[in-house]
Amino acid sequence: MEGRRVFAGLPVGRELAEAVGEFRQGHSGLRVRWVKPENLHLTMVPPWQCLNVDAVCRALSGEAARQAPFEVSFERVSFGPDPRRPRLIWATGKAPAGMPEFARSLRAPVGAPGEPRKSFLLHLTIARFNSHDFKAMGAHTLRETVLWYGTLDTICLYESILKPGGAHYRELCRFGLGGKSVVGSMPPPVSA
Repeated sequence: MEGRRVFAGLPVGRELAEAVGEFRQGHSGLRVRWVKPENLHLTMVPPWQCLNVDAVCRALSGEAARQAPFEVSFERVSFGPDPRRPRLIWATGKAPAGMPEFARSLRAPVGAPGEPRKSFLLHLTIARFNSHDFKAMGAHTLRETVLWYGTLDTICLYESILKPGGAHYRELCRFGLGGKSVVGSMPPPVSA
């Protein structure tokens, strides 16, 4: 049994989605695949193969209750993650206190394999592209200063379904940080 390809992330709120939308409008000529507003998130635990979604959702519920919401700010939009061979456009900033520790603390309870990253970079992927599209953009550079603020007060378990046009995300469960009540916090019935 292979399981589902899942990841845990903090979905962005209205303020950040609107800021990204304004940036997108101002850069509509770029040949990129923009991340849909409902899919904008900060990844806390990168994708892994999950055999028991219900158990992971229960673990996320407990971890979410112990963690206060995060106030985040993004200061720059640029190509990433490797500026010499970029494949996405992302917003970056300084991680708020406690966020790197929270990301590391999630791995064991949710059963994600591997070791947590030693460093944590606050980043929000806003568009993706392939190397062919990047070459078509010519000598385009992107390094813009921004001031985007938002509150991240929810954690979700997403299923990442890989498709030819890019990944499609499906929310499996959602929990408010610090015990905040959110609509849809109970996981739907899971079918194999």
